[in-house]
Amino acid sequence: MAAPATRKRSATLLPPVAFATESALAWQRVVSSSFVPLMVDDLSDGQFAGTIRGRVIDDVFFSRLRVTPHEVHRTQALIDVSRRLFYKITLMIEGTGELVQDNRTALMLPGSISVYDTARPYDLRFASPVDTVVIMFPRDLVSPSPDQIRTITAISLGPEESLTRLVTPLLTEISHDFASLEGPAATRVVHTAVELISALLSTAALARTTEGDREHLSLLLRIREYILDHLGDADLNPDRIARAVFISTRHLHGLFQHQGTTVSAWIRERRIEAIRRELGDPLHAHRAIADIAAGWGYPEASHFSRTFRQQVGMAPSAFRRAALDNARRGERRGQD
Repeated sequence: MAAPATRKRSATLLPPVAFATESALAWQRVVSSSFVPLMVDDLSDGQFAGTIRGRVIDDVFFSRLRVTPHEVHRTQALIDVSRRLFYKITLMIEGTGELVQDNRTALMLPGSISVYDTARPYDLRFASPVDTVVIMFPRDLVSPSPDQIRTITAISLGPEESLTRLVTPLLTEISHDFASLEGPAATRVVHTAVELISALLSTAALARTTEGDREHLSLLLRIREYILDHLGDADLNPDRIARAVFISTRHLHGLFQHQGTTVSAWIRERRIEAIRRELGDPLHAHRAIADIAAGWGYPEASHFSRTFRQQVGMAPSAFRRAALDNARRGERRGQD
């Protein structure tokens, strides 16, 4: 398998979006453009109404939807024309629904979280009005592999799950006021939310896989933990990682290849994400860009600059100026 193409992360915090309509066709257009291509069927006897509020922060789309009865269909034909694939989770606030994927049906109740993969067909049915929080994020942001995620699609993770009880308040609070997420605080919140979601999905996958699969996922979690603990080491490389977790380098490469990425790409993306957070944080405004980069494993300035531009789409200095300007504007809005 060839190495995956480099994927640029969103370089800026996008403004909040809000949309309301009484047309099921208009709703289909907006959810297809906001998430992935979808089909919508109106079940409201001609009284359709839907509102969506949301915000994209670092490639993660947080949204709050209030909709009358309807169905959503993700078909293979729509998957074939999709440019990118994501995972989505839905947190039910009010109302009930059903999620169908991978020959399973999850009953979605208030306080429950369900995950689905946009790479495969799924159906959502809401026979009554619903209020939901929906998070869509790149598939490589969470620890479980696509095969491991498949074991927990269309399964309701209810409030009896301890991590669900931790994740739910944060996602609900974020969805109350997307406009309040500004500057470095926004990226910290996103990082925390995605880490909690990844932990929830990992725990759920571990509980629902065979012994061999549990060992596989546990190994992957140990590998990622080791990488994150040593992300600032300039000599962090596949050979060192493999030795630390007592596997062969070939096995290590195979684990990441199975997830659609490479060891080096995963390290690079985590480092650039960390550097972006510090470049956009006013608390680090006094530090030289080269010092920040060196602290995250890039001691050679020219190499870092090339890598950052490839990943983000702009030079580190330009990104810092834009990010700090956004942070200052957010502070002024908060004082008004």
